[in-house]
Amino acid sequence: MGKLSKIVAIGHAAVGANSALMLKKLQPDLDVTIIREEKRLITRCATPYICSGNTLADPCYKDDEKYESKGIHFVDMKAEEIDTENKRVKVANGDYYSYDKLILGMGGEPAKPPIPGFDLEGVFTLRTAEDAANILHWLNTQSVKKGLILGGGAIGVETAYLMAMQGVQIILVEMLDHILQNALDSDMSGKIEKHFAEKEIGLKLGERVNAIRGNGHVTGAVLGSGEEIDADFILVSAGVRPRTELAKKAGLEMGKLGLKVNSYLQTSDPDIYSAGDLIEYPSQITGKPIMGQLRPNAAIGGRIIARNILGAKVKYPPLLNSFATEFFNKSIAGTGFTEQTAKAAGIDVVSASASTLTRHPMIKDKKPYTVKLVFNREDNKVIGGQVVSDSKEPIKTIDAIAVAIRSGWTALDLTTLRCASQPELSADAGEEPIVTAAEKAVTLLS
Repeated sequence: MGKLSKIVAIGHAAVGANSALMLKKLQPDLDVTIIREEKRLITRCATPYICSGNTLADPCYKDDEKYESKGIHFVDMKAEEIDTENKRVKVANGDYYSYDKLILGMGGEPAKPPIPGFDLEGVFTLRTAEDAANILHWLNTQSVKKGLILGGGAIGVETAYLMAMQGVQIILVEMLDHILQNALDSDMSGKIEKHFAEKEIGLKLGERVNAIRGNGHVTGAVLGSGEEIDADFILVSAGVRPRTELAKKAGLEMGKLGLKVNSYLQTSDPDIYSAGDLIEYPSQITGKPIMGQLRPNAAIGGRIIARNILGAKVKYPPLLNSFATEFFNKSIAGTGFTEQTAKAAGIDVVSASASTLTRHPMIKDKKPYTVKLVFNREDNKVIGGQVVSDSKEPIKTIDAIAVAIRSGWTALDLTTLRCASQPELSADAGEEPIVTAAEKAVTLLS
């Protein structure tokens, strides 16, 4: 490989930001440029908190000085074309930026289902700082009393509870049978759905919005059942679509779901790398391509890209899509396959759950939590895990399960898992729920 001089990253989210910082850390004399459309960028995870008024935007913005102090340059303009033959990127004002290696981190954009009335004022998607600011402005200037959220994924669930805390009367509509269906089975999500009623948040499952009503601005929606719901505000949270237009225009190979990359995160052009919301990548469970549109996947991908650009051969691990969120005092996490996704993939599964307390029974302020494990009956390996807790403390349990999946542990292996134990900091060592659930599974699998 010839000496590298110029690296260009398109996008300043997790992929572009982390790759740029790692490149300058490993080789400070590199010329690194980030081309970005949004001058002030926040992490997507912050948007529900900003739009509901639960936090200020300023602490959530990325600090340009952190990058500029390391000699990273910014171009605040949209990238419009990649000239792969001459290795340069054209931006909106007609300028070109040459590269030796290029990083694509444009991410994704909110899916916009073809619902009549989608373009009415007061109907929003949530992805950027501008989206969050526009929603908050609408809530404050229109004295919003009733809100409708379309989609029961993480953003929809988080926004529902955060807005309800601010006094907005919320109804959430989910077209699937239960909320958080990509991460939880119905027995686990049911614990959260019950909490919706306790917190007086409306929940419509197995239902869709056929049309949005309004006269200039939104006044409500019509469901598939014919029911009409009044609303001063609607958030459409229907998933994320990868922003692949630039890559397609450059002639890069696409898959069925997103941009194709190899295990070193190179596209079909070996001088162009990508990760994050743009790419499809093999599942840890099946090896088939899936999407991994979660921030940790992008952050890790950015760092791996930097190392590989500089000559390393670090393989990006297959996707598990570990996930965590919160709903009032309920903490929720999932990794790998649910029973439902496993069965859809043709995998015969066995599952087992165990409940315990976050602290030893003699300690005050203990809270209940449940761990569920999903195993492949054929080889007894763990392929999924779920956690629902009344406390934040045990939620990182999901990371131990993810490591076990990546390491190919069986149910019997998990019965020997040693977890640190202390009465005020953990469950009773004799009731560690991962181990207890694994013991149940061993019996079921034998």
